[in-house]
Amino acid sequence: MTKTARITLFAITLALLFLVFYVTTGRAFPSSEQSVVLFAALLMLSFVTLFLEHFFTRPTDVLASTIAILLLLAPLSSQLSKLGHWYWIFFGYNLLLLLTSLTALFLLDADKSSLALQNRVSAVLKRFSIFFGNGRWLFCALFLLTLFFYVDSQSRQFLVLAVYAAAIVLIDPKSFVLQSWMSTRGSGLEIGEIIGVQSRNIFLAKLYKERVPVQRFDLAEFRYSMADGRRVFKGMIVDNFLLDEQEWIKILATEDILRALVSQPQSKIGATNVVFKIQGRDTPEFLGRFVGVVTERSIIMKVRFDYAGRVTVAEGSLLQAQVSGNQVLYQITQGLTKIEALEQKNEAGLIVGEAVQLGVWDPERLLFEKYGWVPEINTPLFLAPETPPFLPAPGERQVGAIPGTNYPVLLNLHQAVTHHTAILGVTGSGKSVFCRNLLRQIISEGIKVICVDFTNEYRSKLPDLAPESVVPFNQQPELFAAIDTLATELEKFKNQQRPEVVEKNTEILKTRFYEAVRQFMQSDRSIALFELPDVSNTTGILEYTKWFFSGLFQVARQDANFGKQVCVVLEEAHTVIPEWNFIGVEDRKAQSLVNSISQIALQGRKYNVGFIVVAQRTANVSKTVLTQCNTVVAFQQFDRTSSDFLLNYMGTEMVAALPSLRFRQAIAVGKAFRSGVPVIFEVPEILAGCGKMPNSHEFFCADELGSLLG
Repeated sequence: MTKTARITLFAITLALLFLVFYVTTGRAFPSSEQSVVLFAALLMLSFVTLFLEHFFTRPTDVLASTIAILLLLAPLSSQLSKLGHWYWIFFGYNLLLLLTSLTALFLLDADKSSLALQNRVSAVLKRFSIFFGNGRWLFCALFLLTLFFYVDSQSRQFLVLAVYAAAIVLIDPKSFVLQSWMSTRGSGLEIGEIIGVQSRNIFLAKLYKERVPVQRFDLAEFRYSMADGRRVFKGMIVDNFLLDEQEWIKILATEDILRALVSQPQSKIGATNVVFKIQGRDTPEFLGRFVGVVTERSIIMKVRFDYAGRVTVAEGSLLQAQVSGNQVLYQITQGLTKIEALEQKNEAGLIVGEAVQLGVWDPERLLFEKYGWVPEINTPLFLAPETPPFLPAPGERQVGAIPGTNYPVLLNLHQAVTHHTAILGVTGSGKSVFCRNLLRQIISEGIKVICVDFTNEYRSKLPDLAPESVVPFNQQPELFAAIDTLATELEKFKNQQRPEVVEKNTEILKTRFYEAVRQFMQSDRSIALFELPDVSNTTGILEYTKWFFSGLFQVARQDANFGKQVCVVLEEAHTVIPEWNFIGVEDRKAQSLVNSISQIALQGRKYNVGFIVVAQRTANVSKTVLTQCNTVVAFQQFDRTSSDFLLNYMGTEMVAALPSLRFRQAIAVGKAFRSGVPVIFEVPEILAGCGKMPNSHEFFCADELGSLLG
């Protein structure tokens, strides 16, 4: 009931009280001391019922009631002699309540723990005073004592006064009037009463004890007395809690929710500030996408939200929130449980999610634009809707999509090669399948591919491309013999070396590798394999690889790659470009060979030669090469070294998400991606044959029958 309604009702009861005294005594105002007590008791009973304690009793209410009674009783002790011992019992009872409530207030110290002795004593005294000091009971007891001792029980005055008091105490005029107003609706869905506005679009309401069941994220409607009386607010219950033994709710009523509920049947709400539960048959469309509401400690680049549990979400899910009229997209990176303490040690369990800002989606440019502000608390979060169909630019390919959506992750293939790309992830996360299908797309752009592969995996996984060794197998024994001979000569003292042997074997290595690469670049073949005969990091293997790269870059410098771009894939990169402390030989001279390979890799961009580095862990791969990779695709990772390295690329929140990425999920970041921000994406599931990327013209083909593991 509104304040205006309570004042109006109090005025009516006051007028009725004057009428009662006029009918029973012939005077509208009391004349004797006893009638003054009767009149004051009934007046205060109405006041307490309608104003002082219309929700609950507080220690300050007990103070007000007991002081009023004591001030009334003390001057009339001689006139109330007929009460006898009852006078002193009632006087002492009120004095005790006055002292306990006053002591409770004095002892309460908000700066100390609730477990401190004085706060515990204060809590006990508070419970005692509010339990035994209800104002309606105190003034009703005062009235009854005076009525029984000073008014003839057989008289008309006794009967009329008793009926009036019963109407106030038992019938409760405000509840009677409220129920009368609510009866115009007759739906039985009234659940509470609006008390006020807590913040923008958040209404605070007290629930009735007798009502239909409600819970968080139910829908409600009401008219608010401080707004246009004809306007019906519709909103969602975003919070419910206990306070002073009453259940309260917070209702979020935004224009978005009102528009979403416009199709719901209009209710006939007869009273203002009365909240009704919306019990529609059809679930509104927006509730099918509703995830939760923004909560405290959100920042511009990351929001926290209370999860509603209506829809299923997971790491990588894309959310949408309205911020100052803009639809800003966020991606879930973390979820945690939370216990919220309520009154009297009650607790509520919540799930709180965290999502990083991707930005505002530009459907024309197919990228996210960062937005520079944070959504308000209690802003609804929804699953992002589908984006319109799109067409990648020339040279771009869609390599995946944000999980559960058709928002594309677009990769510029030429930039991915020219500026080097790293594909990282543990075994079984999907990185190798992703890499091999990426190579198919790179080849489709006319880019030559050379795979450095010591497992012979690419030969069996790409049979349709008919890959052949860039260096014929029949030449490898001669090349390794030349490497061994050259190494033996160079280990001798300078005066013992045979220059003709050094020159001959050096020329063999330079010529054979140069010719092998040149023939591949001039051929019609799109892919070649540089296969290593051994897995271990021996000096011979590193020398063999170094001479190959020397031949490759000789072709790049002298022949300009014959006008073609070349992509070198370093599969199991730790065997080709290991970090110095992972080199599997005792002689530290091998470190200089790794440095030579790394330096060649650093210069490759100048000559239209790029790298795709495929590795399980960054810890045992040369950081000199990895730091030159301007594009990174990170599948599931667990080790601290990888996390520390990737922190510079994608930030704390995305790095924290790496260990929980699912199969075929990865984080894309870097120059070659159109998105502009790090995003969790999902690569397409590739079965036998070819599959079409959702909402795109792009096709992916399986590199092996039924293979899904990388």
